[in-house]
Amino acid sequence: MSNSHRITERQNFIHDVAVAQASFLLANLAPAVSASIDRSLSIEAQRDRYYADLPELTGKVISIMNDLAADGQAMENILAMGLKIAEERAMAG
Repeated sequence: MSNSHRITERQNFIHDVAVAQASFLLANLAPAVSASIDRSLSIEAQRDRYYADLPELTGKVISIMNDLAADGQAMENILAMGLKIAEERAMAG
């Protein structure tokens, strides 16, 4: 396999992981967004607010994640937390 083919495969893999994580993030934010909707609004207005707020909040979280990724110290802290979680899962499983 050529080096350029490996790079392309890696880029595709990273893209797929990013899309999956963004989808997972959105799904996890959905209940919080739903809970924050004013129930005195009409059902249509609640639905409109939900569909406006969910992508907005997801985008803001992703933006902050991008900022964290650019911060070397933050990435070291995130790596340490992630490795600790992975180790705990491995020991529990």
